[in-house]
Amino acid sequence: MPVSHPVPPRDAGLFKSDAAASSGGKRSDRCLSSAPSAGRSRMSRDAVVPARIERDIEAIAACSQPATTAGYHRATFSPGWARACDYVLSKAGRLGCRSRRDAHGNLRIRPGGVSWSDRVWLCGSHLDSVPTGGKYDGVSGVVCALELLRIGVPLELVVFAEEEGTGFGTALLGSRSWVGTVSASDLSRMQNDEGRSFLEAGAAFGVDASAMNGDRLAAERYLGFVEVHPEQGASLWKQGRPIGLVTTVNGRRQFRVIMAGRSNHAGSTQMLDRHDALAGAAQAIIEIERIALDLAVESPYTVATVGRIDVGPNEINVIANSATFTVDLRAQTPGSLSRADDLVKKALQEICARRGLGLVIESIEDLPPIPMEETVIDRLEHACVALGLTVPRVPSGALHDAGIVAPYLPAAMIFVASRDGVSHDPAEYTRVEDIALAVRVIAGMLREEEPGPVTKTSR
Repeated sequence: MPVSHPVPPRDAGLFKSDAAASSGGKRSDRCLSSAPSAGRSRMSRDAVVPARIERDIEAIAACSQPATTAGYHRATFSPGWARACDYVLSKAGRLGCRSRRDAHGNLRIRPGGVSWSDRVWLCGSHLDSVPTGGKYDGVSGVVCALELLRIGVPLELVVFAEEEGTGFGTALLGSRSWVGTVSASDLSRMQNDEGRSFLEAGAAFGVDASAMNGDRLAAERYLGFVEVHPEQGASLWKQGRPIGLVTTVNGRRQFRVIMAGRSNHAGSTQMLDRHDALAGAAQAIIEIERIALDLAVESPYTVATVGRIDVGPNEINVIANSATFTVDLRAQTPGSLSRADDLVKKALQEICARRGLGLVIESIEDLPPIPMEETVIDRLEHACVALGLTVPRVPSGALHDAGIVAPYLPAAMIFVASRDGVSHDPAEYTRVEDIALAVRVIAGMLREEEPGPVTKTSR
């Protein structure tokens, strides 16, 4: 069925109907025919314009939700997010591009002369943001793909839905649904702050449970995927490097720890007679930090975070009888991730045994490290050398859509430097010149090598 996406009306002379080309033929496809660049396939050299990229970033930032008091906020399927998508659609429309929404809520754009069955490179990221976020997270990758379309690169721009996870409680839903690791049934249970499920809120943006199985990732339609994203760490900025090539999206294990003690009077219960759940949690949190610091010496980029804690009864004069907190472990290799997991759980058991506390550990998520495709990284590195650049190879501590797509397509990521490593904050900043450089690198990769198939490395 046609997608009810708020694009300029047909009678405005901007879009014309084009035959639906997705599997099942149910998604809408709109194409601008009047632009002189429609269907061009040759890339114009040295045409990347940093000021144009900067205007894109500022325009998308202006699409934030009105209630945002600090920074920028675009929840998936919200009016602000829809306006940001409309902006990208309008700019691509001027190039004569065609667009469609897939059944998973992802926006796709191709040059007018490239059919949906043609095999092309995929490039893009996301436009949703965390509350009080910055201008560059996700947006950098989308505007890179838009600029590549402007200079004539025949690729598919993708805007993945719900990357951040703050809208429906789970990250990377658009890409996960597309590859089939999240089901329509799962999405029906995930709700936003308005109490609407992903399926309900996304219906106006193409989400269609009945069409999902027929609209999954079709590897034969893609040569590979390249995502540009701020590093969200300080490594590149500290080194004075504008960009880096990502080797691995680090694995992640998350679990919930529940420590059970005994409530008692804060004044009359002697210290040696206490079973204080909060004191046990405090000791555990410090120990978790120590474990991560030690492991990071052996395996850089190993990290551990306790980001949330709830205490009961949470009264000033009562010893805590419960402490529930989360643990987030990340590492570059499966071995490092397992070692961190083993050491943390052993420490929790020992602390609770010494303090006479009950212990329950509930798994939340277990994601292995995902390596990027070596052949695509090598191609990007070759393009960097051609531009006179020596770039480092770095892991990604954060999860990204490229990590979801990588098991199915040859995938790579380019990181652009984040000032002081700040992200998910209004102060996040990435130089527009670095973003433009990433565009030049991708364009260079496609210029220097005939865009033939990349063999997916078996793992």
